[in-house]
Amino acid sequence: MEYVLIIGHDMDFSKFNFSNRYIIGVDEGAYVALQNGVKVDVAIGDFDSIDADKLNYLKSNTEVIHLPQEKNDTDTMAALKLCKDAERIIILGGIQGKRIEHFIANLLLMERFPKVEMLDNNSHMYVMDSSFSIKKTDYKFISFFALSDTIITLDGFRYPLNKYHLSNMDPLTISNEITSERGIVTLKGGRILVIQSKEDKA
Repeated sequence: MEYVLIIGHDMDFSKFNFSNRYIIGVDEGAYVALQNGVKVDVAIGDFDSIDADKLNYLKSNTEVIHLPQEKNDTDTMAALKLCKDAERIIILGGIQGKRIEHFIANLLLMERFPKVEMLDNNSHMYVMDSSFSIKKTDYKFISFFALSDTIITLDGFRYPLNKYHLSNMDPLTISNEITSERGIVTLKGGRILVIQSKEDKA
C-alpha cells in the first residue's frame, strides 16, 4: 500500500494524485487537506497548532487520533508508525517552513524510513541505495548527498562523474542538471539523499 502524509501548506494539492492511497493528515495538515477537498482516512497529532473549532471540524469529517502534547515521538513519527505495510510513503509539505528544526527532524526520519520521500511545490527528496535513472522533468536542479560513503558515477548530467568517492561531508554533487532524456546514477555501496528542485524564480 502507498501512504500519503500531509503535514504542511507548501503543496498544490490539485497537482497530486491521491487515488488508491491511504491519506494521513498530520496535525494541522489534516485540516489543510480537508479544506482543499482531499479525503483524509485518519488525522493524527497533538493538534496544538489549531483551535477547538478546527479540531471539532476534523472530528466531524474523519477519524482522529489525538496525541498528548508531551511525548517522545513527533507527530510525523507517530504517523509513520501507522504505515506498517507500506510499499511507499510520500510526505507532502514539511521541507521548509518557519521551524527549521522540524525540517531537520524530517530529514532524520528519511534516514530511518528509507521508503519515505518528501514533496512540496518546489522540491522532491528521497533516499537511494542502488543504481537508478531519473527522467528529465520540470525539476531543473538535482543534488546528491552521501548518507554513507559511496562510489558514484553520473551519466547524462551537465557535470558527469566517473567512480567518484562521495563522502558524507562532501558537497561536490550539489546543483547538477540532467542534459539527456534521462540521467543515469550508478552507485557502488552506500546510500544517498537525492534532492530535485525547480528553478528559482523571483
